[in-house]
Amino acid sequence: MAKNTAAARPQLYEVSERVARQASVRPYPRERGAPLVRPLRIYTLDPSVSDRLGGVATVLVPYEKLEPGPTGSVFSVVPEGVPSPLRAAALDLDDPALLLSSGLAPTPVDGRFHLQMVYAVCSLSYAAFRKALGRDIAWATTPTEGGPLRLTVRPFGFRGPNAGYSREAGDLSFGYFSAGSDPAGFVMRNGLVCTALSHDIIAHETTHALLDGLRSLFQVPTNVDVPAFHEGFADLVALFLHFSYGDVVERAIRESRGAITRGTLLSDLAREFGYARSRSGRGAALRSAIDVEGLAAFDSDVPLATDRRPLAYDKAGTEPHQLGSVLVSAVFEAFTTVVRRKTERLFRIAGIDPQSAGHVPISDALVTAIAQESSDVASQFLNVCIRAIDYCPPADLELGEYLRAMITADSEMEKRDKWGFREALMRSFRRRRIYPDHVQFMTEDAMRWQSPDEPLRIPGLAFSDLRFDGEPGRAADVTELIRQAHALGRFVTDPRHAQVFRLVSPAAVLPKGVVQASPPMVESVRVSRRVAPDGRVLFDLVAEVTQSCTVKHAGDLFDVNGGCTVIIDPEGELRHAIFKRFDSDARRARQHAAMRGPLRAFWTRSGRRFDAVPDVLRRLHGSR
Repeated sequence: MAKNTAAARPQLYEVSERVARQASVRPYPRERGAPLVRPLRIYTLDPSVSDRLGGVATVLVPYEKLEPGPTGSVFSVVPEGVPSPLRAAALDLDDPALLLSSGLAPTPVDGRFHLQMVYAVCSLSYAAFRKALGRDIAWATTPTEGGPLRLTVRPFGFRGPNAGYSREAGDLSFGYFSAGSDPAGFVMRNGLVCTALSHDIIAHETTHALLDGLRSLFQVPTNVDVPAFHEGFADLVALFLHFSYGDVVERAIRESRGAITRGTLLSDLAREFGYARSRSGRGAALRSAIDVEGLAAFDSDVPLATDRRPLAYDKAGTEPHQLGSVLVSAVFEAFTTVVRRKTERLFRIAGIDPQSAGHVPISDALVTAIAQESSDVASQFLNVCIRAIDYCPPADLELGEYLRAMITADSEMEKRDKWGFREALMRSFRRRRIYPDHVQFMTEDAMRWQSPDEPLRIPGLAFSDLRFDGEPGRAADVTELIRQAHALGRFVTDPRHAQVFRLVSPAAVLPKGVVQASPPMVESVRVSRRVAPDGRVLFDLVAEVTQSCTVKHAGDLFDVNGGCTVIIDPEGELRHAIFKRFDSDARRARQHAAMRGPLRAFWTRSGRRFDAVPDVLRRLHGSR
């Protein structure tokens, strides 16, 4: 709730405790002679996928010394609540026998492997974010007194067909349940199904936690796009991680004869989970990235006149998973479009008409080449999806704004869009009628966030003024982080810059309809370090300033969140100010309608006052 500051002299700004929290995350520092990676065996999808189809792989997890659990610097796996007939005690992955054998062999029978599986996939998900952003990611949870900021992982968290992340509990909790009497696929009738053995569910839940650490207000459901984005984004990370497992990609390419859209191993999500809940023996994965019946239409280059149009945003309803699936399909279609463009030459070299993909046999050499190209493009799309978070406004996100963030993030890395990544994204979003507000043209220059009209340099935030702990992705200490936050806070609340950052000064006349205004809150100041395709290393500071204002609309009181994402170049010059303004009647009306309508399960009402419920993300999964 916005604070009442009328009785005393209003503060110009505040510094969130989340700023200092960034210093409490310190992934294991590599010692001289220590290995770079730890090989571990996992299920690439889940236990229902045959080894013959690439269902098991040895992955390379970033190396760190581990305590039994396993417990490392970022995750702590807790072997509690193990269901019968499984048994599991704390797993010591530093045991010499396990180091030599790449960990335990994948099997659902050994409860210890469940611990290994969640540790490995959680670590791979975290590493994907760290690679894309070039920095450590702090959790949104509160660290223990004097201890490191770890996320607790509970592979046997509860009985039930679900899994969830909780900021309040500081954990990921995975459920287990009994399959039905007539499940689909290769699921055992009435057998035990553990979500901690599903690669997609683990990656999905870890992404919820990572996104919450990056953008705390994305958990506040102020419009239907906010929870839909959380769900869709988590699915996208899980999907693109599929392409890091070479055997799975090659098998899918071979079986689909080079037509990547036909490779359901790659486009399905949580297959075993969906099969286990079937009551007819015919089932499907929990979700799929492909939303058209005719696969020929799943292509951003196909004209809109096709009879088999994809599910549109305005026809998807308001249920978060369903609406989020529109985002997933839009991004995945753009990905498959780029893959098609980049692999056409491979078909021609092999003497095959690219239009025949999916209909004629292809050689092993062509399978390998297509699989490698697909994996490379998937890695690029995953990086763009993650980096775009740094270019989103800090609150009340809309799917159209995420498109603008992706276009801006990618264009700042790669000016020349040779293969049309950005064009494919704009077309696939357009085909699903996902439009950003306040944009007149569906073109790249119109989509990019614009820089301020006049150059603005922020004192104390040039890279020459910053202190680091060994590397630019890590601030020296809490004192340095607090110093950076104050430098930013002073600048964004300077009245001379009011039109740039669009914050509300508690000391000024409040906008119409605003009852109270909290001081702007500096939530974070973080380094972004990215490697461009041409090898250039790009650095920026990415900061988040939030603000909460209590508004009155139609007789009801509720908080409207806004603020500004601030992108600062190495010279300390403001590159972008991506804001959410408070003086918008449309925003208030939309949030009011959502709280009283499709999102009412996530809000409580006391008299005329609305407040968001705690643990929104766990409640969101409980609503399925």
